[in-house]
Amino acid sequence: MANHAPYDERKSIGPTPDLAAKSAICLQLPHNSTGSDVIIYEKDADKAMAPASIVKLMTAIVAIEMASNFQLPKSFKLEIVPEDDVEGSGRNLHAGDRLSLGDSIANLLVPSSNVAANLIARTFGQMMLGSKTGTSHDAVQRFVAEMNTTARNLGMTKSQFLNPHGLAVRGQRSTARDLSLLVKKCLIYGPITRVWGAKAFAIGITGPVPRRLVLKSAFHSSTRRAVPEFSLPQYLGGKTGTLWPAIFNLASVSATKNGGICVSVSFGSPTVEERYHDYLKLVDLSNELARGTV
Repeated sequence: MANHAPYDERKSIGPTPDLAAKSAICLQLPHNSTGSDVIIYEKDADKAMAPASIVKLMTAIVAIEMASNFQLPKSFKLEIVPEDDVEGSGRNLHAGDRLSLGDSIANLLVPSSNVAANLIARTFGQMMLGSKTGTSHDAVQRFVAEMNTTARNLGMTKSQFLNPHGLAVRGQRSTARDLSLLVKKCLIYGPITRVWGAKAFAIGITGPVPRRLVLKSAFHSSTRRAVPEFSLPQYLGGKTGTLWPAIFNLASVSATKNGGICVSVSFGSPTVEERYHDYLKLVDLSNELARGTV
């Protein structure tokens, strides 16, 4: 999908949904590259908050761009080292495991693997440093610097990234408006769009313990446990960001019922259930706009 023109300045078209989220934005994307994105709803969209694992979308973009810059083949493999291990979600890789960049991105986005985030950041950070003499920390920080450069180039003026996985750290922040720009950018990258809406995705691991690893979506799994009637017929993809026990974020892309696309970001929904219902309210608003009822 091509890059889109700037925002239409209209705000909150039609009835305002009652969201539990502290901050949100919803955009209707144009049907062609000459139109403007229309903001159909926003709520404190410039409020800076912790993005949590939505950070991983930027990690994926920078990795794909770096792979292109270094002209790496599709067969390029990344190898886990002990320093890549980190607490939190997707702790499914071990030192010596080797996997392709495409499978690393799948592991980054589907089960939201923090280990995969460190693997990607360290590997490409070392390439950018031009030497393997630096520490893993140095390499990761070089990669994070590139994340922030990319954010500025995208117009994400109120975002600051401090790690590649989104674990809570003082000073790491973004806004719903900035994240909507990030989600739109993701639409041009096949390695992201092929996996970010999947309920499950299989990857191959080589190394000391070769295996086929079936990844389960952190978003689908957590929401289904909390909401038995969970259904996302229009959801195309995106990324959650969770800081337990009371911060549940979602940046997503959805199809509207007239064949269009909307981007929605909800920041700070207080429960998994409310994150899900906030998402549905924004998609419903997009559908109403598409039908011409607002």
